Amino acid sequence: MSSFDPITMATNLATYDVQPFQQRYQMQADKYQAQITALGKVESALREFRTAVTNMNSSSSNIIKNTATVSQEGFLSATANASAMAGSYQVFVEQVATAHQLSTGMPADLDANTEIPTTGTLDLTVDGKTLSLDLSTVDTDGDGKATMADLVSAINNDPDNPGVNATLVRSNGQTHFMLSSTETGVANSVNVSASGTGASWFEDAFTNTSNISTPQDAVIWLGAEGSGLKLTNSSNTFTGVIDGVDLTVSKAQVSGEQPLTLTIGADDEATKEQVNAFIDAYNTLMSTMDEYTGIGGEDKARGVLASDPTLRSIESQLTSIIRGEYNGMRLSEVGIEIDRSGKMTLDATKFEEAQKNNSAALEAMFNGDGNLLDSIDTMVDPFLKSTTGLFKTRKDSLQQNISRIDDKQATLERKYDMAYSRYLKQFTQMNTLMTQMNQTMSMFG
Repeated sequence: MSSFDPITMATNLATYDVQPFQQRYQMQADKYQAQITALGKVESALREFRTAVTNMNSSSSNIIKNTATVSQEGFLSATANASAMAGSYQVFVEQVATAHQLSTGMPADLDANTEIPTTGTLDLTVDGKTLSLDLSTVDTDGDGKATMADLVSAINNDPDNPGVNATLVRSNGQTHFMLSSTETGVANSVNVSASGTGASWFEDAFTNTSNISTPQDAVIWLGAEGSGLKLTNSSNTFTGVIDGVDLTVSKAQVSGEQPLTLTIGADDEATKEQVNAFIDAYNTLMSTMDEYTGIGGEDKARGVLASDPTLRSIESQLTSIIRGEYNGMRLSEVGIEIDRSGKMTLDATKFEEAQKNNSAALEAMFNGDGNLLDSIDTMVDPFLKSTTGLFKTRKDSLQQNISRIDDKQATLERKYDMAYSRYLKQFTQMNTLMTQMNQTMSMFG
């Protein structure tokens, strides 16, 4: 009578006891994880679609894109948003805005390691806001000393900095301590003074300053220089001077020159590109949903989200919106149609005709409260909320199912361990008895 291995026998029988449950649990976990992954893909495609919608439906953008061109480059640039009215304007650039830069009257032998007073206050004021820097706090390493490099760091990193940059600039073998306003314009002039330091050289340095760059506002004329509407701004960008148009000046013209011509008009190509982005995002969304909701066939597996209620709801609502009527018009009337396969297509010729002959109606159909893009945004919002969205709720529910399966698998592991221990004990005892019997039989030859 031959002996056997109790460990192998115990392992095989314990595995046999739990294997059907393990396989079932693993299949369930794999299914739930596949659904979570698929929902994530669809959610991502829906977010991309919503982004395309938002890019065409905001306070500064709609279906109709405008363009702004200037007759001569180098002096002025302009951007026009959806509210800009087509037209031609004359603009003369008299002056560009500059920031205030000043150099302090520090000693000629100044360098980054020059020690500064550690008592008193350095006051820096810009546009009515003041930083009163306590010089005793400039010493950061606690050695009782502070240097110019420490001062630069203390100014630039102070949370109450009113808009001043401090730098040490080296030129011709000499180091200069400079202060610069972070913003342009006269209102952002830098004023600085030191007091209570007990060091006259330090306080005098902030009294005897010299301008490297004088602060000034930007000045333009809507119309001819001297006779048009004069406008000043601390920044080089003028916002809202012309409705929907931002003007940024970069170089002053010479007095007496002719004003620049600014032309605002519809940008048909940009409008069509924007619509194509909308169509591509829609088709990507639909293709993604089709990939995971297919019922399958002879040569194609059933989608992991087939008959899923969340996706059915999205498709049903979105199809209804896309095929709806807005401001008395439908998408098909401007060349945007859904083919038999559910893919959105653009008839470029038909769309260009709508742009040319009825742009106001085109805009009214897409934009505005309750119209196409607003309806889409309202529809997708409940699905995409970060904390209460339907996608998050579905994925959380599936993840909970996986967690419950993990708990079952942990219980199954304990069941395996118990079965293995029981079988091992039994087969070990049996193997011992068989060994004893073999020994007894051998005594009788």
